[in-house]
Amino acid sequence: MHTSLNSADGIPVLGFKRRRLPVVAALAMSLVLGLALAGVAVAKGPVTHSVSAGGPDSCRSVLEAHPGCDGNYSLSATLYADGTVMGQYVDRFARGGGFRAVIDCLVVDGQYAWLSGVITRGSFTDPETGEVFDLADLDLSARLYDGTPDGLPDEISFSNIGQEIPCTDQADFELFEVTEGQVTVK
Repeated sequence: MHTSLNSADGIPVLGFKRRRLPVVAALAMSLVLGLALAGVAVAKGPVTHSVSAGGPDSCRSVLEAHPGCDGNYSLSATLYADGTVMGQYVDRFARGGGFRAVIDCLVVDGQYAWLSGVITRGSFTDPETGEVFDLADLDLSARLYDGTPDGLPDEISFSNIGQEIPCTDQADFELFEVTEGQVTVK
């Protein structure tokens, strides 16, 4: 770029004259960027495991034993051959609030899966006091079971929030039947 001295209201201003890139150069830059991004994706290698789930939450309360009495959730996570994990977990609470988390750990053992990550944003409102708690930056973990191959119901655990329990611990979180929705562990 060439510098030039311009004048604005009689005051000298240092400025830059832009050169226009030819269309061919712009296309070449796009191609190089595209190849670089494709190289990053290939570096992860093939997918070794994937997990997805979604639907109304399970509930523990006898008074509210219908599906979805605690809102709904969805998650998806992929484990690549190089150990990289990419995924997200969204849980909406029935009385408002919920969270969005990034999943960065996934272990699959047969039809069971454990995942963990960090909540990127979310809140919980205490139903008794009305106090709102910020959930951002808290650890998150969960366990799932894909019962479909055995003709059994799928199961999920509650979201374990605020305890650093990596998926590699394969914690024995209590599982609850998913009467609506789907859990897939591959």
